[in-house]
Amino acid sequence: MHKVEAVIFDMDGLMFDTETLYYEANRTVAKKVGLEYTWEFHEKYIGVSDEDFHKELYLHYENKQEQVESLIHKGGQALLEYVEDNGLRKKKGLIELLDYLDSKKIKKIVASSSIRSTVSLFLEKEQLTSYFDVIIGGDEVSKAKPSPEIYEKAWLKTAVSKENTLVLEDSLNGIRASHEAGVPVIMIPDLIKPTNEAKEKTVAIFDDLLEVKRFIEQQNQH
Repeated sequence: MHKVEAVIFDMDGLMFDTETLYYEANRTVAKKVGLEYTWEFHEKYIGVSDEDFHKELYLHYENKQEQVESLIHKGGQALLEYVEDNGLRKKKGLIELLDYLDSKKIKKIVASSSIRSTVSLFLEKEQLTSYFDVIIGGDEVSKAKPSPEIYEKAWLKTAVSKENTLVLEDSLNGIRASHEAGVPVIMIPDLIKPTNEAKEKTVAIFDDLLEVKRFIEQQNQH
């Protein structure tokens, strides 16, 4: 790993504790419309785009199109209403890391599987928009993670070499995408424990973003 000159952030589960919120919103709405929505089903699609997730819902609940449409619409609405009322819980070390990167003039990009409008809403809600040079949503690429497209696109915006760029991810799909793009990636696990594949494809695995800050400080001392 070389000197870090740009950092690309995933959002859900990495910057904010949103995965549990997504699950609870969907589970509650699913129950109301007569669908069973389990954690085992939900966790399979952590890190994929909204579009791909919606396709999987239609496949999973065959012949229940109307209920699935309600789940997609009302589940998303329930989540946005919750965030509007309560805000989001930022992950440990996020502000310290962003402030440090700011102080060192290190570029910061968000590359999320969530649609651009949701990413913008969440960042604005927590007053983080000004920290980032570029924001890329899942609806701005043709193929979702684990395709490398979003990280290729994000890296091109950094104007630094891949070896000087660092991706921060919590999901295996995101790690696969970054690895395929040839950009070094660190995993900060959220709800899913690191697999052997995750260990093989990452530069490091840390418990929180404070550890990432310390890692970058050390890398940039040389």
